[in-house]
Amino acid sequence: MKRNYPPRLLVTLLSLPLLAIAGADDGAVKARLVTDDSPETADIRKLGEDAINRLATTLVREVTAAMAKEGPAAAVDSCHLKAVPLTNGTVAGLPRIVAMKRTSLKLRSPANAPDAAEKLVLDHIQQLLDYGDPPPPLLVQRVETPGATPEWRVYKPIGMMPKCLACHGDPEGQPDALRAKLAERYPGDQATGYNTGEWRGLIRVTVADAPSK
Repeated sequence: MKRNYPPRLLVTLLSLPLLAIAGADDGAVKARLVTDDSPETADIRKLGEDAINRLATTLVREVTAAMAKEGPAAAVDSCHLKAVPLTNGTVAGLPRIVAMKRTSLKLRSPANAPDAAEKLVLDHIQQLLDYGDPPPPLLVQRVETPGATPEWRVYKPIGMMPKCLACHGDPEGQPDALRAKLAERYPGDQATGYNTGEWRGLIRVTVADAPSK
């Protein structure tokens, strides 16, 4: 029997293959969102969430301190994850977190450009928003890259907080010193024009598999 799906559900169903595989050709990166409730997935989700919350707290603290001390122009140098260094390939106190990144569909720095697997998640969230659905608070992804060990990634969508608007809001309202610094550092800046609460992008961490016992 033929089923008539509502337009929003039909679009969601049609998008599932794109979420599962980043490329169908041999040698392409394969990535799938993992939504099962297995103990392994729950462990990965918890490790990723704890790490992202810690990274976000550190980031907000650094930016807040810089703005309070020297203003928005100084915060440009603090709005990154460099304040959380990797030691021996992992985050201190989080030995299974082996990589971290922020990325977006509207980039400020080209260094944060999404790779194929990240682009799938970004597009997925944008599609949800386009159809009036909120993004999930956390997403887990399994990525397989030819010639590399498969990896787990955990993503958290990040929204625009009021204090972020100083650097990411309407450019017309930004001080001249800030505009000059942004133009110097990021001549191709796309990350402006946001309002409070709007989706900004993703924080992503890579979680290593548990060591064999």
